Amino acid sequence: MRLKEKTHRKFVEFFEKISSMYQGKDFELAYSDIQRETGAASVTLKRAIQALAEDGVIEVHPGRNSRYARFRYLLATLNTEGKSSEVVSNETRNLEESNNEEKTPPGGSPQFVNEDVSELTQLVDHLRRRVRNQEMAIALLQDRLAEIEDKIRKR
Repeated sequence: MRLKEKTHRKFVEFFEKISSMYQGKDFELAYSDIQRETGAASVTLKRAIQALAEDGVIEVHPGRNSRYARFRYLLATLNTEGKSSEVVSNETRNLEESNNEEKTPPGGSPQFVNEDVSELTQLVDHLRRRVRNQEMAIALLQDRLAEIEDKIRKR
């Protein structure tokens, strides 16, 4: 089962980014989060995950329920730098460039500061995604609660 090169690259970059956020450890993701981040259809998502697992890019194990899976990005050990220059987002690049122009803070070299900023940026992005998911879940629950309350009032 082959994927188009662009789709394959998109999923590899996504899993590389997420793996670096979790510092190369196993991580659990909802299929819907992967779909939202990659912009792929559910059929493409399933094909891509299966193809990446067959290619040895990722390991996939069942998650807490059918909507989640545990992943391990296997290419992280092959990539000695931790991430390729293609994967770093434009925002992170801009942050690093602006930090290079500033003075080195006391007690740290620019390289370590850039790594810290990059790691913090990734953590903030991850937290933003989690908050967005929770907000959507709350909105759905509120809608369902309103429907139930309407049914109770009509009786």
